[in-house]
Amino acid sequence: MNKRVSKGMSLMLAAMLGVGTIGASTAVYAEDAELADEQVFYFSLNNEPATLDPWVNNSGAAGNLVAAVHEPMLRKTNDEQGWEPALMTDYQHNDDYTVHTLTLRDGVKWADGTDVTMDDVVASFLRELDPELKSAIAYKYFIIKDAEKYYNGEATEDDLGVKAVDDSTLEITTGEPCDYFIDLLTSASFAPVQKAAAEEYKDTYGTDVDKIVADGPFVVTDWTHENSMTLEKNENYWDADNVKLDKIEITITSDANTLQGMYQNDELSVLKVSDELLDQYADENIVDNKLLRNTFIEFNPNTNEYLANKNIREALSIAFNRKVFAQQVMHNADLAAYGLVPYGVKGLDGGDFREQAGPIVKDASDQSEIERAQQLLDQGLEEIGKTKEDMQDGFSIQCLESGKVQAQAIQNMWKTNLGIEMPVSVLDFNVILPMLTEGTFDCVIGGGQDSDYRDPQGFMQFIYDEGKWDNDEFKALVEKAHTQVGDERIQTWMDIEKMVLDNFIYIPQVYALNHWAIKGNVQGLEIFTYGYEFDFKYVSITK
Repeated sequence: MNKRVSKGMSLMLAAMLGVGTIGASTAVYAEDAELADEQVFYFSLNNEPATLDPWVNNSGAAGNLVAAVHEPMLRKTNDEQGWEPALMTDYQHNDDYTVHTLTLRDGVKWADGTDVTMDDVVASFLRELDPELKSAIAYKYFIIKDAEKYYNGEATEDDLGVKAVDDSTLEITTGEPCDYFIDLLTSASFAPVQKAAAEEYKDTYGTDVDKIVADGPFVVTDWTHENSMTLEKNENYWDADNVKLDKIEITITSDANTLQGMYQNDELSVLKVSDELLDQYADENIVDNKLLRNTFIEFNPNTNEYLANKNIREALSIAFNRKVFAQQVMHNADLAAYGLVPYGVKGLDGGDFREQAGPIVKDASDQSEIERAQQLLDQGLEEIGKTKEDMQDGFSIQCLESGKVQAQAIQNMWKTNLGIEMPVSVLDFNVILPMLTEGTFDCVIGGGQDSDYRDPQGFMQFIYDEGKWDNDEFKALVEKAHTQVGDERIQTWMDIEKMVLDNFIYIPQVYALNHWAIKGNVQGLEIFTYGYEFDFKYVSITK
């Protein structure tokens, strides 16, 4: 198995900072509604996009715009199949999911009127895997045969598993069986860019209006940096007849009061609503989007004698009442996480992984478990010759300012259920980052994991990649999973999840949820739980 460059650290930090890729749950439609004369959708971004280059962008929010401007190979849908033809009209795979074949749509054009060619498609992969681009998401493509070797200068273009069979047929060979590859093909990160434009603008492609050549439903016509953006309908788009919007107006601001005022004044079509403000929007059309994202407590068994003891780790895990935490912090007890893999991830025979695997960890919601936690703590402390008083000076609960409320809630639960008062250390990002990357932390609150694809691997592979937990049985199981497909592979990941959680290093906290208030005149807005969250292609505005 080719070991991947880890994205776990970046996703953990993204979760701690309250950002990340979010995005599959529903579509907003109004039946038999008359369309308004002005087809304008009003959107917002909290931050200026660093780029709209699909092969460089690492922001979930900006990914919404990337997918609007650059046509994905296949388009995500909320139906059972999960995709529809887009730039590519057909997808086939061999029996072991190592050879994936796609057919390029005839007559697709870039916004400048030139043809989208197979040369553009293949060149996009070669560009991404060129170290000169310095793309932070190059790891996403290492599933492709010899991609990592090519990136490191150890393989040639002929070795790489990306081939143009002819002018309309693309063949991608993966380095191992990959039955979730279809999800990757629907991501914005696999949307080709024009070869000529990429060669001209190099690493600045996608950073300004005149450095983007679109082939998606929309083109960028204005970008007032740090302030606003405008996307307009791409008249050269292959499916322009089914695009109803004339324009998407985007405001760039993170000021909550400004955004709420804009929504009230009909200057925003969609507004993210915090848990605390839900009651104020009770009369609005609210969509609750359950994201494919978890958060967890991470213990470091390598640097701290208390956390090196499994009995102590288990006691701390049990004493954490997830339902109370989810209610207090997330204002929704249903988000309590009793496994690493969230609901909505593929399970056995096409079912739901989480429903099938069930709850794995136990906690203080059961009084008998509190008593067991107390016994485990006493046993663990006895094994290392320490007392509760010693332990209170032994490590702290480490978090960013944004995670302080979480940390204090956990601190209180451990005090109430175990009789220990662990200190909370609120650290700056530039302090906690090297602790995480160098493995010198003790107990970190607020980290998490999300995934670009609906597969359990996306929520556990990072543990293998980071290598913090040195367990040969775990490593062997992960490597076994990478040789399997279908239910056999899913079952192995179920076994892996149980093994990880039975060792109490990653302690699940909650799953993620976004609340979106959506104006009643908006129809056709697709909302997803993974990858980019919004698809604007089919949006229309009613009277």
